[in-house]
Amino acid sequence: MPCYLTGQLLIAMPQMNDQRFRNTVILICEHDENHAMGVVVNKPKKNLTLDDIAEQAGISTPKFYGNDLVYEGGPVTPTKGIVVHSTDHHLSGTKNISDTIAFTKNVKMLTEITNGNGPQNFIVTLGHAGWSKAQLESEIHDNVWLTMPCEDRLIFDQPHDQIWESCFTHLGIKASALSAVAGHA
Repeated sequence: MPCYLTGQLLIAMPQMNDQRFRNTVILICEHDENHAMGVVVNKPKKNLTLDDIAEQAGISTPKFYGNDLVYEGGPVTPTKGIVVHSTDHHLSGTKNISDTIAFTKNVKMLTEITNGNGPQNFIVTLGHAGWSKAQLESEIHDNVWLTMPCEDRLIFDQPHDQIWESCFTHLGIKASALSAVAGHA
């Protein structure tokens, strides 16, 4: 029986060659036999806030959270927003990732957040990471990613620049002790 990773975190190993994913943590939003999709949760875009996104989307000036950072969700469809959020607020198209985390691609979620009516916890991302059939499994087999169950506090409460190392710490691993060269035992 296949092991799907929806609701898991992918932690980039030190030997990650793709600069777009170096030191990243990705929340897997969907994973089945044909594909996987996730969003990077620890890499804010430079000089981009919810105020900027609201203006670009034609949404009124945010009453709340306007200075919150927008994250680089991944290289696939980099202009499309995805909101990762707590499950206390749903809209049409919202999909649960776990009992406590969901994601929404509906721009109305951004309006709800900036009006103060959205979910308690959230991050807004642009783009996502995607894998074709068996691609993610191959990368995990090649020691490119380490996986762990997602914990809300790692995404919503941890400063973004500490998430990657905190994931290793949570697993009892000191990130600085890991080799940048992959191998198989």
